[in-house]
Amino acid sequence: MLDWSRLRMRFRDGTREVELKGDPTLQRSMVSLKSIHKIAEVEYSATLFAIDRDHSQEEGTCIPELKALLEQYELVFRKPHGLPPARDQDHAILIREGHGPVQVRPYRYAHGQKNEIERLVGEMLTAGIIQPSDSPYSSPVILVKKKDGSWRFCVDYRALNEATISDKYPIPVVEELLDELYGAVYFSKLDLRSGYHQIRVRPQDVPKTAFRTHLEHYEFLVMPFGLKNAPSTFQATMNEILRPYVRKFVLVFFDDILVFSKSLSEHVTHLICVLEVLQNNQLFLNQKSVALGYRKSNTWDM
Repeated sequence: MLDWSRLRMRFRDGTREVELKGDPTLQRSMVSLKSIHKIAEVEYSATLFAIDRDHSQEEGTCIPELKALLEQYELVFRKPHGLPPARDQDHAILIREGHGPVQVRPYRYAHGQKNEIERLVGEMLTAGIIQPSDSPYSSPVILVKKKDGSWRFCVDYRALNEATISDKYPIPVVEELLDELYGAVYFSKLDLRSGYHQIRVRPQDVPKTAFRTHLEHYEFLVMPFGLKNAPSTFQATMNEILRPYVRKFVLVFFDDILVFSKSLSEHVTHLICVLEVLQNNQLFLNQKSVALGYRKSNTWDM
């Protein structure tokens, strides 16, 4: 008898009944760097504090050397304009053999949602991340309400994803990430701004991203949310760009970058390396999501 939910296996060996019990702590699971922070708060009494570069902070809440470094690389924190550069890891959409173009009819939208869709499409056209399409592919648009009451523009790519060949690029797991942090004292967390939109779709695969609104037909030039292999492409891109530093003093989980060091002077040097790479590769950070922290003795201080 097998009980996967309880990780138990029971069988008979001759006249003897044998029961095997699994260890739930050995399961491999994906985790974000935010989750690592929460785990660290329990295991290491760790706390990270955020710097809002648009507002003054109380004296002593920021390490001066690190704040000056962020100001030195102000270009990295600017809002990106236009398309990102073409890279070797641009997103590919490989369709299974025998599948024709995926076509799904648009959903019905309320009057207010139609207005919102038109507004969001207009913003993306202005930003240059979509363009009008005559592709045989078509996926429907859905609007997802955010906590602040505004709408998030999404495309329902479920039908396209079913026809897409899976990418088996490895995604980090919590145990491996935590092991790399042993002995580190200074930490900085950097968050990419609209990370997916900083990676292009391969030109030959752009038509496959096509979506249809109640009025028009468009396609993405950058990697949209909801595509089957988008997380793998993003992880592969960041690992390649930061390859010289990954596991030495950098951990990457999608659009989160964690820089860790054993001393403040070393940490400043490490941050310069990372910010230089991001600047040279035209990758932009969210200035309100920068977090810096350090450990003092056996606790973490703000």
